[in-house]
Amino acid sequence: MKIFVSGTFKEDSFAENVAVTLKAMGHEVCFPSVIKSSSLLGLPLLGELEKRINHTGPLRFEKKLINQIKEFKPDLFFSVTQNYSPEFLAEVAKLTPKLVMWWGDPIALNYRMTLLSRSWTAIFLKDKSAVRKLNIIGVPAYFLNEAMNPLWHRPLASQQNSALVIAGNYYNYRLALIELLRDRGISLELYGSKPPRWAPSEICKIHTGEYITKENKSRIFGAGLACLNSFSFFEGNSLNCRAFEIAGAGGLQLIEYKETIQECFEPGRELITFSSQEELFSAIDRAKKDPGEMKKIREAGQRRAHSEHTYEQRLKTIFNILC
Repeated sequence: MKIFVSGTFKEDSFAENVAVTLKAMGHEVCFPSVIKSSSLLGLPLLGELEKRINHTGPLRFEKKLINQIKEFKPDLFFSVTQNYSPEFLAEVAKLTPKLVMWWGDPIALNYRMTLLSRSWTAIFLKDKSAVRKLNIIGVPAYFLNEAMNPLWHRPLASQQNSALVIAGNYYNYRLALIELLRDRGISLELYGSKPPRWAPSEICKIHTGEYITKENKSRIFGAGLACLNSFSFFEGNSLNCRAFEIAGAGGLQLIEYKETIQECFEPGRELITFSSQEELFSAIDRAKKDPGEMKKIREAGQRRAHSEHTYEQRLKTIFNILC
């Protein structure tokens, strides 16, 4: 098929992984250029601010997309976690026979009427509660987890240090966890977006200043003592992409417990869960004391991710539903 992919095209982003996999599957894919990791820490927020402030008319980036869609003439408009105006979606529905959204963020981050539009052929979400809510109002929503890309989310390093690796965005709950761990004297390596200005200065000082992607991300995940995976207050009973990427890279994953984890991994054998402060500290101590046992957990998690949780497998599920 000719597929137009729309999303935020940062390096190793959800959108880039989808587009790269679709091309590898043999489709003709049109997507914007990718912003490299060297510039990710200083990305401007004007586009995101416009989406939140402009509640009435089309957004500026949509006009450019419409022109690109008209030129490409796709069989499928495939959006990845992007908010749109109703006018834009109505126009796209005139230009291409099918519109699909794969939404990877918490459902609370959906602004305007994007996921409620009648223009979608199908919407895929990682939160079963959100799927039920959309089904009630007649939206064709389906449950689908995020994934990992075996091209670069693969084992590239074995444990080389005693640091607890943390990567991603530094929202308030994650900052509180970091303070707790730092006060306990646990060695930390912080990667990803810069902490906000209101973050504790001690945390800002230990941030590496590096936004990790692709093979470099996998090497860092594999080399650390373990990788901490926590969730913001927005996230319901759903998993982030990091749950699959850490496992795919062969990292030892310490993940905040959620019921949905058991549908994707076996706790204690493929990753380690925690639901209390005591369980978190106990897991870290266990990782330090028994690297042999931890290696088995790393390897089991890696096998599970590569056998069941790749982007290609998820996209085949989408196409099966569309057909």
